[in-house]
Amino acid sequence: MEFELQIIRWLQSIRNDFLDFIFEFLTLFGEELIVIAILGGIYWCIDKKVGERLGISVFISLGINSLLKFIIMRPRPFMVDGTIENLRPETSGGYSMPSGHTQSASTLFFGVYHFFRKRYLFIIALVITILVAISRMYIGVHYLSDVIVGGLLGYIITLLMYKWIGKKDDLNLLYKVILIVSIVALVALFVYNIIALNDIVFDSAQFYFNTEALAKMIGTLIGFVIGVRIEQKYVNFLNHNNLLKNILRFAMGIAVIMIIRLSLKAVFGLIVDPEELVDNQMFLSIMASFFDFLRYVIMVVAGIGLYPILFKKINI
Repeated sequence: MEFELQIIRWLQSIRNDFLDFIFEFLTLFGEELIVIAILGGIYWCIDKKVGERLGISVFISLGINSLLKFIIMRPRPFMVDGTIENLRPETSGGYSMPSGHTQSASTLFFGVYHFFRKRYLFIIALVITILVAISRMYIGVHYLSDVIVGGLLGYIITLLMYKWIGKKDDLNLLYKVILIVSIVALVALFVYNIIALNDIVFDSAQFYFNTEALAKMIGTLIGFVIGVRIEQKYVNFLNHNNLLKNILRFAMGIAVIMIIRLSLKAVFGLIVDPEELVDNQMFLSIMASFFDFLRYVIMVVAGIGLYPILFKKINI
């Protein structure tokens, strides 16, 4: 671990405003907004079948990532070494191993390569994954081993998912399994943490810290399955090659998802604010994580299953 800390210290020793900007920009390629934008663009505008299969690959990968973080519970570098600065405190909650940003970038961009089979996409995926990995260490939130494991896991998962479901037309059995496993996992996550933390004083903030990320990923998976089923049964939109209409589809889709995401966060925050949790607030801490789960269910269902209804309604 000391060797890995030395790498981070060296990276931060060459810090300046320009490098801060570059690496904080590069780290965005592993974040939620970029994932939503690329998956949405492919699903709504290019190839619905590929978007669906790529989406489920990415969300399964991130679900596994959140589960591994919860199991391993490795503190982030800035938590271990006071000389290391966390440059993005607003996006670095949770644990360190494996790197979620690196795994997200690896799964997404190598997935794009596998599903579209263009040689240049492999180079792009490799470069982006490496740059995101370096950015996570520069920012002070991951060790070298975190980003290596995250990058390799992302590649392996997206390759296995491509070989398994890449050419399958019927994914109903897979979706049923995902739905059952996700519900069981959510209940188990809450029950385990309630039992583990229910000592003389219930650590409400720690409960939320332990459950937030995985609850969001479970919500994403469940929302994806529900959204796909709604789209298949009631919408069944078609992709087309009209550039202007596709730009409109994409822009409106991103706007709809972000409005839902931010508005639900604000509404749920009025009921329970996770940052204001204090000891012995078991019910409120459970509600805080459940609201995160529910917010992602609604957001994904809206983007995958409900928003495409507009394609026929307003002819885009």
